Amino acid sequence: MKNKYKKILLIAGIAVFIIGLCVSIGFNIYQAYFGWDSYLQDTDEIYIMEAGIISNNLEFKEGTDYELQYDFSHENYQTLKSKYKLESTAKQGTEFERALRLMDEYAPRLTHKSNYDNSTNLSALDLLEYSLNNKNHGINCRAKAQILNEMCLSLGIYARKVWIMPYSKYDGDCHVVNEVWDSSLNKWVMLDITNNEYWVDENNTPLSVLEIRSKAALKEFCTPVEAGDKTGNLQKLKDKNIGDFIYIVKNMVYMEYCTEYTVGESKEFYLLMPQNIPSKYELIISKNSIERCPVK
Repeated sequence: MKNKYKKILLIAGIAVFIIGLCVSIGFNIYQAYFGWDSYLQDTDEIYIMEAGIISNNLEFKEGTDYELQYDFSHENYQTLKSKYKLESTAKQGTEFERALRLMDEYAPRLTHKSNYDNSTNLSALDLLEYSLNNKNHGINCRAKAQILNEMCLSLGIYARKVWIMPYSKYDGDCHVVNEVWDSSLNKWVMLDITNNEYWVDENNTPLSVLEIRSKAALKEFCTPVEAGDKTGNLQKLKDKNIGDFIYIVKNMVYMEYCTEYTVGESKEFYLLMPQNIPSKYELIISKNSIERCPVK
């Protein structure tokens, strides 16, 4: 009798296994041919879509030839330099190298909070007092970029905040980054303190906002690099940072600039606006104004 029950249980177990195997095979065949999730895009497909949007809006409106202003003499700078020992942190090197060390020191110590209410006065001293090493006092990308910008200006480095903006009028999310003028490269270089990253091309050359935008549109190689990353295998870094890559490219349609970079923000802003996007905004700046050397 026991052997009979054992034989029944064995047959039942085999039957359950076969049924489960058939269900699994059938599910995979259905997925392969009918694709329940075929409308879900992978990162390559998302990038193709984003690159196409920028490519269709690659050229900018003529705009005004305007000299953005950079303040190196604000009374707050000396306090900022001494209180946070900025010269010791930045050390020696190119403008980009010094700014990168500042970013890498402070980015991990500033908690991100996208819905920060901007209640603290928009100056590096006040923002650092409020948020530095305080996980309960997160701040947004705009505030973080203000901190890095004032730090750079206090050390005599030409620096500016740049709002990078999406295409869709329904997309309420944008991003704010910094650019510094590097005299050895003779161009602007983007720094993203929120993600503690900069971007490079296939030759490991640091890139500006507009260079990233152009390469993204033309599907040429570029990648975010986190400060401290080893850059021997750039494709591997791109794969690792693909989420940040997609996010930044999404926000590369048009740009916004302060008229003056100092402690706090200017009341007026200039837009660098694509030709194909209608805008009634009057303060449109030329591409040349953004790309040229700021040093007089």
